[in-house]
Amino acid sequence: MNHAMTESFRKRLDQAVQLKKSKNYQPAWELFQILAGDNPRSAYFWSNFAHLALLMNRWRQAGEFVETALSIEPNHRFSRSLYADVLLHFQELPAALEAIQEISAEKPNLFLLRKLVKAYEKAGQLSQLSDLFDDWLQRYGEDSDFVSLAAEFFHKMGDNEKAIGLYQNLMKHGKANDYAYQRLIALKTEGKSLEEKIRQLEIILKMPSQGKNVHLFGLLAQEYKKLHEFDKAEQIYRKISQLAPQDLFQKKQTGFFYAKKGDLVPAIELLSQCLLADPDDVYVRSALFAAYRKQGDKEGAKNLIRQILARYPEKKIYYGRLKKVEKW
Repeated sequence: MNHAMTESFRKRLDQAVQLKKSKNYQPAWELFQILAGDNPRSAYFWSNFAHLALLMNRWRQAGEFVETALSIEPNHRFSRSLYADVLLHFQELPAALEAIQEISAEKPNLFLLRKLVKAYEKAGQLSQLSDLFDDWLQRYGEDSDFVSLAAEFFHKMGDNEKAIGLYQNLMKHGKANDYAYQRLIALKTEGKSLEEKIRQLEIILKMPSQGKNVHLFGLLAQEYKKLHEFDKAEQIYRKISQLAPQDLFQKKQTGFFYAKKGDLVPAIELLSQCLLADPDDVYVRSALFAAYRKQGDKEGAKNLIRQILARYPEKKIYYGRLKKVEKW
């Protein structure tokens, strides 16, 4: 019996989707399984079930569910996006490229495009995307986010001149974000001394329009760190914390700084917040548990792991980490 359109089915499906959104993955999975027993003819249902499978790293099932969704509604945009994601996971690159081109017929899907670049780079086939980026720059040249991504791509390809030109064009038209400024400066000072990079950054940060540019301050702090001028670096990281206290990337960088400096208390405080927000970051995880061990804080490490597992029960890797900590 097809219950896809009944009020009861809709309510239970809404409940399952809300469980997924709140990261209660196992209860969501159990409810989706029950609803799937009704064999609903709904692309919305099967695409959300596929998305949940993807979030739980159940890629084979994600592929099966999204194929069911597409068999019901071939042009369902969310399903097509998920299908491309599955193809990328299984390294089916030509098929993934074709799927992403179709999805991006009117507007580039930057989330998938970034994944596509990483997949082709990992396969050593990055040059095969050059024509795509050249073509899309003609079609989507007004999309500042895409242009910024294209600049990153051409930098990876070793064409720094083209990358710099794209970033400068964004600045010229007032479309450059903080990250674009950061990348432009990094490219323009590539191969130059640390002192010269610092001088260039400080000149730009004195501009009224850039006085609160968190990304540029972050780059400046990193350059001071490379020079082992830790006092100056720490002053800048404190300023960054004031300007953008919720910026996860900068919080990670500040935590790494304190860990390298050997100041373990603030390192643990910051990196534990970061790992709770992003439990898949292996660099944060490595630095944080090294700091816990140096500090001799076995209980603190165990407590954090329990918090992570309570929030992300699907992250089973932390059971192994808990066993390792027990042996300290």
